[in-house]
Amino acid sequence: MNPYILANGLLEKFKQAVSDHDDFLINTYSNYNGKNLWSLICSAKDWLSVSVNGLPYIDLTHSHDDVRSLNVLQLITTYDIVLQSIEQLHRVFEMEYPLKKDDSVFNAAVTDDAYFAQIRACFGAHPVDLRSADGTKSTDKFFASWSSDICNIGGNGDYSVYLYSNNPDLVQPIRFSMSFAKIHEYTIKRYSLLSNVISVIGKKHGIFIEEQRRQEIGCSSNVVEHLENLLQENSSRIGDGEGYHYEIHTLIGLFTAPQDFPEHERQEVAKYLKSLHLLIDEIHEAFQTMSVGEEDLAHMHLLHSRPRRFKEVSYDLHKVFEYLHNSSYPLSMVDYHLKRLSSEGVLPPFVSLGTDKLDLQLLLLASLAKKS
Repeated sequence: MNPYILANGLLEKFKQAVSDHDDFLINTYSNYNGKNLWSLICSAKDWLSVSVNGLPYIDLTHSHDDVRSLNVLQLITTYDIVLQSIEQLHRVFEMEYPLKKDDSVFNAAVTDDAYFAQIRACFGAHPVDLRSADGTKSTDKFFASWSSDICNIGGNGDYSVYLYSNNPDLVQPIRFSMSFAKIHEYTIKRYSLLSNVISVIGKKHGIFIEEQRRQEIGCSSNVVEHLENLLQENSSRIGDGEGYHYEIHTLIGLFTAPQDFPEHERQEVAKYLKSLHLLIDEIHEAFQTMSVGEEDLAHMHLLHSRPRRFKEVSYDLHKVFEYLHNSSYPLSMVDYHLKRLSSEGVLPPFVSLGTDKLDLQLLLLASLAKKS
């Protein structure tokens, strides 16, 4: 097993932070100044996971010299993926990268970032097209020999290459060595910055919540207008298709149903529609306080009732709801399920395939709520 690994615990904290705040992150960064930075966050998270979890299995002691050389490149490249991910996350969240000028690890003539880039280039990223022998600017080009551990070619460090110049006056090759411990120290220093990213995600989410709480949500006396406004608030505060999107969309359908059925049924559903105002008020308050999803709404059962007394027709209920929410659902068996629900008293006897879908939904939910 490769001893030069990175702590998985920090990665897991980052992944948990992304999961805990995914609604906020998706809603904020899916289109941030015209760019989908949520995709970048997901990419960084995925490749950090690949790198951290894959590092222990890079074999630096393989018996074949060439394989060992490639595995060293794999280690360096894996570290580089971690570094790129950390730097990109700093850009996404508009954080200052604090190690830009740091040179404390390699103590070279250039910054540690520039020196690591030189190590990466010499040991396999582009060893036959080098612009420098030590990371500093040069007019000469250099070409690296095959890399090998120090027992084969001598010198300081764990692995070395010889750098040959295209300048005919530079006859002697330059030995360039690197230490596993040093590149590991360099990487850990940058990987640890992930804790700052985690903290910033939480802070930005907190700021967003406070900003939304300060923005008063309007309330219209027209229930449909109120619901349409709440649908917009759901989109801007939580995200399209998230939060209470389904419930609000369902409520709009219930209040705009044509109610093309007998007066007695209209009186019955009127009681149900009146009770739904309590749920609408709860949704409004949840958006205003930004407490969506923190706890179940007291009247949410009005849209999600499945009374136990109708358990013998639970399959029929499932199929009718599937018919209501799927425009391409085959009609061949729907009539059978509607008759079953009518015979059990869930639906009135006049309901058929010809009944408007919004009316059917209203009658069905009103009946289920009444029987709960």
